[in-house]
Amino acid sequence: MRVSSPRYELREKGRSGPAAGVPATRRAFRPGPRASRALGLLLAGLAGAALACGAGGEGSVADTGGMSGTGISQGPITAFGSIFVNGVEWDLSEATVVVNDAPTTESELRLGMVVRVEGSFDDDGASGRALSVAFDAELEGPIEADPVEVMPGGLEKTFSVLGRTVSIHETDTTFDGGASFDTLARDDVVEVSGFVDPSGTIRATRIELEGSFPTISEVELRGRVENLTVNGAAGEFDLGPILIHFDASTTFSETAPESLSEGDLVEVEGLLRITGDEIDAVEIELESEGFDEDDFERVELEGFVSGFVSDGDFRVAGIPTDASNALFDPAGSVLADGLLVEVDGRLENGVLIASRVEIEDDDDDDDGENVEIEAAVTQVDPVARRLTILGITVEADGDTQLEDDRDEDPNFRFDEIQPGDWLEIQAVETGTASARALSIERDDLGDDVVLGGPVTMLDPVLPAISILGRDVPLGPGTLFFDDTGAPRSQEAFFMLVLPGDVVRARDPLVLPGDDPGLLLEAGEVELSSD
Repeated sequence: MRVSSPRYELREKGRSGPAAGVPATRRAFRPGPRASRALGLLLAGLAGAALACGAGGEGSVADTGGMSGTGISQGPITAFGSIFVNGVEWDLSEATVVVNDAPTTESELRLGMVVRVEGSFDDDGASGRALSVAFDAELEGPIEADPVEVMPGGLEKTFSVLGRTVSIHETDTTFDGGASFDTLARDDVVEVSGFVDPSGTIRATRIELEGSFPTISEVELRGRVENLTVNGAAGEFDLGPILIHFDASTTFSETAPESLSEGDLVEVEGLLRITGDEIDAVEIELESEGFDEDDFERVELEGFVSGFVSDGDFRVAGIPTDASNALFDPAGSVLADGLLVEVDGRLENGVLIASRVEIEDDDDDDDGENVEIEAAVTQVDPVARRLTILGITVEADGDTQLEDDRDEDPNFRFDEIQPGDWLEIQAVETGTASARALSIERDDLGDDVVLGGPVTMLDPVLPAISILGRDVPLGPGTLFFDDTGAPRSQEAFFMLVLPGDVVRARDPLVLPGDDPGLLLEAGEVELSSD
């Protein structure tokens, strides 16, 4: 029996972050920053139970936590089943679907689209039956200049489209139509879906490449009317730095040329002139603010905090919100303008009365991700949404993002995963040999089997090491690296590592008969910088 040394179990951690100047070819393992919402549905239920004890009574704030009833869920599509939005699985069998104002079918919905679902929540609060699903792109047009990295070598870039700043993330943004984080460039025409922060920047959840300007000149822009002039059926106004022209051929929806006013929120579809700063409007639609109805039994809403005055007086995605009696995740969180949050509550007289507020910003979520797996899956339970890979049980929930890079299936579902499929998984440890998936990506067979996660057993004498309860086979050719990516001797490596540290083991698939579902012998073992 292998017994880990007490010295390694009791010594406190005091390790700092990675050293500056780590070569890009030897980066220490750091799981990607997918949003971690491990406590979302649990806290929603607890909110109802805990607040009911204090407030009581029908219609109290507590009632929204896990209740059934009619409501709205607004946020990005994270998986298909029918669809998952804000952790809720929506049955679309009886729903009407509208994409960019055009009636369509469920098959046209895509990962990362920020949609508004109206329907009935089931009693468990984790599923529902949709009556309608609507998606409307936030922006469409050509990229004005090549995207710029926010930090050199980082995961975030920004660029401008029609005067609007767009922020993309290598893993948090879904790319479609041939777009990618690395290849987007000037004059690429893109459709953007995402959340608008208080500065007006769109944090993109999805980017679809439509083509190139000026071959494609159709654009879409949303904003407030400024410097309006009207002469009969014709006129012009500004949306930020873009001049909008309209005439008798322009279609107006929910308004008319003579009814337009300064400050109106409108959506414009039209043709961009070659100058790049003027649009000939084909359609102008007056946009409503808030929800169409005054009262909903349950509302789930994701967006940025703005207009913050107090916990009882702020806005989320433009909706007035009162979280004075809400449960916060993480506990003790302090609200401020610019925070990305998910709010669960009910709507009363146009105000969202929150029972739960979850902080979604990446900086708060990174610490949850501590598992990385790349291998062929061995078992799949499509009903329980559970799989076994490298001996680890991995569960998927409504927040697990599913992508298919092997077959390019835009509506990839968990029940399409088959034993033997090569998967790349980012997850959170939930037990000795179990994890909850944040993202699952199906891909072609990789070069290396990878298991990364917390160290559960350590013996520097044998030597031996286990990750998530799985023994890591070491051999005479195994190479060891510290948390800066620098090579270390076996002895030095074991002096650095503590139980609970995140370590990644890599087994190269070098022979034709190598089993992609097994970690046979680690070619490299690497300590995480986190």
